[in-house]
Amino acid sequence: MRLVRVASIAVTVLLALWLGPPVHAASPEYYLSVGDSLSVGAQPGQGPTDEGYPDRLYAALKAENPDLELVKLGCPGETTTTMLEGGICSYPAGSQMDAAVAFLEEHPGQVRHVTLNIGANDTSCVLEGDIACGLQGVGAIIANLPQITTKLRLAGGDTPAYAGMTYYNPGLASWVTGPAGKATAIASVPVLEVFNTWERGVYLAGGFKVADVAAAFDSHDFATKVTVDPYGTIPLNVARICTWTYQCSHNDGHATPAGYQRIADTFLRTLT
Repeated sequence: MRLVRVASIAVTVLLALWLGPPVHAASPEYYLSVGDSLSVGAQPGQGPTDEGYPDRLYAALKAENPDLELVKLGCPGETTTTMLEGGICSYPAGSQMDAAVAFLEEHPGQVRHVTLNIGANDTSCVLEGDIACGLQGVGAIIANLPQITTKLRLAGGDTPAYAGMTYYNPGLASWVTGPAGKATAIASVPVLEVFNTWERGVYLAGGFKVADVAAAFDSHDFATKVTVDPYGTIPLNVARICTWTYQCSHNDGHATPAGYQRIADTFLRTLT
């Protein structure tokens, strides 16, 4: 029996040496996406899809980090106010902000990337000519966006790479509606620039990198002309809106799949 026990021990040792140390499952890491309808890939007549910029960005990031998981908390129609206070989408923690903070605090050191886009719905009424509503929305952004970036950074700490985005300009679609629309399109550029300049400043002050989607959509380029069916020859910035969003065709500013890819590529360059 003693010889049997010795042989058994020897086999066990040999197996351990052959198999090596026990393999432990890697701890998951996360990419957290928060924001409005763009952050969940909304399309005309649809809610969230898997075609948005976070999904495309996630695919690129996961190619370098197989343990990465995507968590999307975004809410279609979200404003900076409802992001902080709730009222549109339902979250067990309360608001989207509460849900994001809870997730970051529950996964210390595991969240690698945080992307944010918010604020467009605060001022979307400007596209309908309601200037007073737009000014009220600007006031809300000024008050709320610094709170949003601060809360995310405090909850997530220094581990994640944080990035916010500037917005492209759906107002450029007015160009294809006629002579009066061209003047409206031109006038929309400095308005959006003020909006994006403020958001960019808040992001940078809050420790966020900035994915310059406005630049990626060539938002200021009226000089370069391209031909786009059925609109004919139009400025490049207008063409970007007509082909990378549904604003010209459906009066809907959400990005097309190609537009979401452009946004994802812009975030990827910013984060890596």
